[in-house]
Amino acid sequence: MKNLLRGLAAVLLLAGISGAWAKPHLDSHDPYPQAAVAYAVVVDGELRWGRNVDMQRAPASLTKLLTALVLLNSNWNPDAWLTVSHDAAHATHPRAGLHAGDQVRAEDALQAMLMHSANDACLVLAENAAGNLAAFSQRMNAMAARLGMTSSHFVHPCGFDEDGQFSTVTDLLRLAKAAHADPRIAHIVIQESAEIGLASGRKLSFHNTNQLLGRLGGVMGLKTGYTAQAGHCLIAVAEQSGHRVWLVLLDSQRRWTSANRIITDAFAVAERDPRLHTTAYVRH
Repeated sequence: MKNLLRGLAAVLLLAGISGAWAKPHLDSHDPYPQAAVAYAVVVDGELRWGRNVDMQRAPASLTKLLTALVLLNSNWNPDAWLTVSHDAAHATHPRAGLHAGDQVRAEDALQAMLMHSANDACLVLAENAAGNLAAFSQRMNAMAARLGMTSSHFVHPCGFDEDGQFSTVTDLLRLAKAAHADPRIAHIVIQESAEIGLASGRKLSFHNTNQLLGRLGGVMGLKTGYTAQAGHCLIAVAEQSGHRVWLVLLDSQRRWTSANRIITDAFAVAERDPRLHTTAYVRH
């Protein structure tokens, strides 16, 4: 009876994502109980493991993936020069190092926002796209609705802790899939470091905040996040030997250790499972 109840709990726990991914194939619904408050692992389009996948939590800078999608679908001009406001220049860390009055190309600001999670670049982009953050958040929620993120609501484009800003593992998987499908985002998030130039000629260099890049084979991005409410968060996507793994961690005490172990284990499972021996991923 105990095993039956445990199996039923696993199905109920993970049912929320089954609409976005193939039918769950569950070895054990939660083999990493210490990995994060909420997490999910998708292997070749099948949900393998998860915990609290529909718990609403602060998404921190994972939000910036949605911000990027809004920008790229709103009369995007990568070569536009954007003027840095006082508020943007004094945003909380991490920052790219923009000063009030600087002019930065939109494409370079997008790169700084997605790679370095730069809040100054994020605010420059949102302010110039919509005039103010409230107007931009309306665009974010409209995009989230189109993506099927039914349990999310966004207030701040950079993911700051705000009343009414929340998402779930289920919804963030949907966001991750949509973001990585855009080649402009995929090209940025796989880079380990970059240098951009301002209109003044000043150069800014920064590194990707994703510490899996260059350290774990096959990792192709995607986004890190941290706030006091959200804790340490991560969305990662990796590919090895024709298999693809997606991982979402929300509030992880040992983010990089947990992510490395889970992704490594997920690829091992994919290699052992004859149903997953294929050179094509299941795409939804």
